[in-house]
Amino acid sequence: MQLQLSKNKKAQALQSLTTTSPREVEARVLSSLESILNYKEELNPDFSVRGYKLVSKPKTDELEKALNVMAFAMTPMPQEHMEQELLKCMMVMVKPSQESKEDIAMRIRLIARGLSDYPADIFLYAVKSVSHTKTFFPSLSEFRDAGEWRYQKRVKLLDMIQNATKR
Repeated sequence: MQLQLSKNKKAQALQSLTTTSPREVEARVLSSLESILNYKEELNPDFSVRGYKLVSKPKTDELEKALNVMAFAMTPMPQEHMEQELLKCMMVMVKPSQESKEDIAMRIRLIARGLSDYPADIFLYAVKSVSHTKTFFPSLSEFRDAGEWRYQKRVKLLDMIQNATKR
């Protein structure tokens, strides 16, 4: 079993993810998965999520439903849309003085590629967070810092489901 959405479902996912906050998406994902699977959240001493563990072995159809939920929640933005959002972000910041248009285009393309694993809502959250907190256009790592903890929570959920499909 793998993460696959039809073209229509992918368009629905993008519509939903680009108009919903990561917090709301996370709440929906957790609610959906709780209705499908019996699992528990494992926490670190600082109450951050260490991982998720299945309490009982799910049926094949339950795993398929759970994978569909995660496929929806993990849908990334198309590269060109990511580049447009990064360009908007850059326009509200101080422009690096020695960079040409080609340099800026390359920087934006590389940052978009470096964030292409992020679901659309988390990507938009990271861009918005950076645009509100930085003066100079940041590096890829600063964008990743803004969204990584939200992304890792979904990755851990997905890992739990994918590990169950291997048994």
